Formats: sequence, C-alpha cells, structure tokens
Amino acid sequence: MHSPLDGAASSLVRPYLAAHEQETALQESRRLALVLAADFGIDLDQHLIGAREVAA
Repeated sequence: MHSPLDGAASSLVRPYLAAHEQETALQESRRLALVLAADFGIDLDQHLIGAREVAA
C-alpha cells in the first residue's frame, strides 16, 4: 500500500511564485516603515542616504 506524498517535503517550487512572495513581504515591510515614520513625524528625506542630492 502506498502512502500519500507529502507536498511540504518536496523541494520543487515555482521560482516566480517564490519571487512574488518575497516581493510582497518586502512591500509590506516598506509600507509599515512608512506608516510608522508618518505616525512619529520622521522626515525620511533627512534619514535616507543620498536623498539630499536627489531632492536638491
């Protein structure tokens, strides 16, 4: 008798799906950082490297 396959044990992952999940997680962390900065009144232009050169 054969036991069912464990899908979690398989290393086959669609690379575009993994990349999409990573990008989604990165966007969520960026949104959270922006919301927290806005809540605490932090001027991000002062804290980002190179932002003064771009803004000028």
